[in-house]
Amino acid sequence: MNLSYVHRLLLATDPFSVFRTNFRGWRKNHAKGGLTSQTKRSRARHLTCKQREDIAAGLQDSTMGPISMTAAASDRESVGYEAEIANVLEETGFEVEIDNTRRAAPEQEIPAGVEMVVKDKTVRPAHAFRIVQVFREAGIAIATRVNGLRRKNDTLYITVGGKDVPPPVVLSMAQTAATWQLKSMALLRQKWKNRFR
Repeated sequence: MNLSYVHRLLLATDPFSVFRTNFRGWRKNHAKGGLTSQTKRSRARHLTCKQREDIAAGLQDSTMGPISMTAAASDRESVGYEAEIANVLEETGFEVEIDNTRRAAPEQEIPAGVEMVVKDKTVRPAHAFRIVQVFREAGIAIATRVNGLRRKNDTLYITVGGKDVPPPVVLSMAQTAATWQLKSMALLRQKWKNRFR
């Protein structure tokens, strides 16, 4: 197992913290009636009422434009989550096209969570940035990327993937590598300070 320098320092200061955490988690699960990780995984994703309201309010005065959505047709949970997202966008006034039968790439290439794709880095749809921003503010994790193979410049492509696969590590349209690194270092410093109080 390859551990970073910081992880090795934390293990050296308290080598039994991992065992205590795992044991506590095991004890809590069994005390509650034995909720297993499989039971947790089977729960479907849904937009909460607050998320729906936040998205609708945030997109109320937004520029409108076409949206194309896709999900793995064999994954009922993803298709259900896709329908909820499409419903909110349509209620707000967007033109949404759902195409789960497209002869697309295999399911493994559909990312976890939600991914929004634009065709061109320089000519982005006017509504793309606003939708990404509003979804993130509502607490929905979204990866973004540019894919030149998409058909139209004016369309925002949304892919809804399975929830059990780790999400892709993609830099957002707004966040640079430098800001991500600064945030990560600040979080690590804060954890380090809290550990030795």
